[in-house]
Amino acid sequence: MLLVTTVDGPGTAEVGTVARYRATAFNQPDPGAEDLARINWEVKCDGVRVSRSLAAGPALDVPIAPEFAGRTLLVMPFANSPTEKVSVRTAVAGQEQQITEPASVAVSVDGRRYSAQINDGPSFFVGSDVRYQSRRGLMNTAPGPDIYSPEHYREQFGFWADVITPTAICESNGSFHCLNTYDRAAFTFGFFQDAAHEPDDNFVLLLRRFLLLEAARFYFPDLTLLNGHVAQKTPGGPVQLEDSSSSEGLMNYLNPDPDAVGQQEAEVAAKFVHWAGNSPENRATQVAFTVEQQRLKYAQYAQRYDLDGAEDSICIVVADIRHQGRAQSSVIEQALTAADPLDALLEIGSKTYAARIETLRREIGKMTAAGTLGHHSYSLVNRDFVLD
Repeated sequence: MLLVTTVDGPGTAEVGTVARYRATAFNQPDPGAEDLARINWEVKCDGVRVSRSLAAGPALDVPIAPEFAGRTLLVMPFANSPTEKVSVRTAVAGQEQQITEPASVAVSVDGRRYSAQINDGPSFFVGSDVRYQSRRGLMNTAPGPDIYSPEHYREQFGFWADVITPTAICESNGSFHCLNTYDRAAFTFGFFQDAAHEPDDNFVLLLRRFLLLEAARFYFPDLTLLNGHVAQKTPGGPVQLEDSSSSEGLMNYLNPDPDAVGQQEAEVAAKFVHWAGNSPENRATQVAFTVEQQRLKYAQYAQRYDLDGAEDSICIVVADIRHQGRAQSSVIEQALTAADPLDALLEIGSKTYAARIETLRREIGKMTAAGTLGHHSYSLVNRDFVLD
């Protein structure tokens, strides 16, 4: 296996530029182009992973975004897992802008409908108070002014902008401010519905990325990053809310009472809904994070379910099953051996989740008829979809 032993890159960078990093020495002499093409890269900003690029090759260009100002990037090429032993640290020039007037939330309730104002701005819908089994919380599935559309992101993400579309429609109809605080996850948010109950995954990782954005200090001045983890500022110093084994502290911050809609839950929900609806940076972060996460997970699914060479629609349905968690791996494996594996996969959960399966069938059928799907297969070597 080819390993990188030395990497070069700039020690400093400025916002608006592009920093180039290159793997320059290896554990093997004169590695071939095929081995070099398999090199992966991870970029962290102040301990928060901001990108992981699979099979990106021996060089990586990193656009220096405004949220990196005054922070330090750690750029690591790797084969199996990144390490600081083979890395470049880049100090980004500039200072964080200070927020003089943080968000003040005024919540109003009309029956079961919660609305809010931010700093005396216009009123907006936050969510409806709903009951789910023994729990209560807010739900917002109302369409917003900006809905996820793959054509807006193909230039940046290529075919992956289409790959994530069926699940995004199933989860939220593409709404960037889609909200759910009524189930065991405590808080689920965004167009891909990332949940807060899984440590070091999904919403926890997304929130870390959100907290790098300039607007985070407006919406959540009481939150900060501590060694790459979400922490709450207190008079006694920052208190870490999540780690690699638990996100319980964060869940309690987001939604302290699973049996009722409390003030903290309503205010936090209002801030996220308003942020997504009013910030292109928030929405861009959601999409970039989703594409990155799904690329990582598709590589895992390809290994777990032997999907190397599988057609795009089959891979999408497997990923959708795993994202929702509607079947165990043994059920997925059995469906993949059927005469028509796509239809067999789409039958999984069809009684319990009839509406979702119908939506998934419709979206895949529509995209296949349009020629978007049906021409790619997954390549485990490339960690990507390739044209057939």
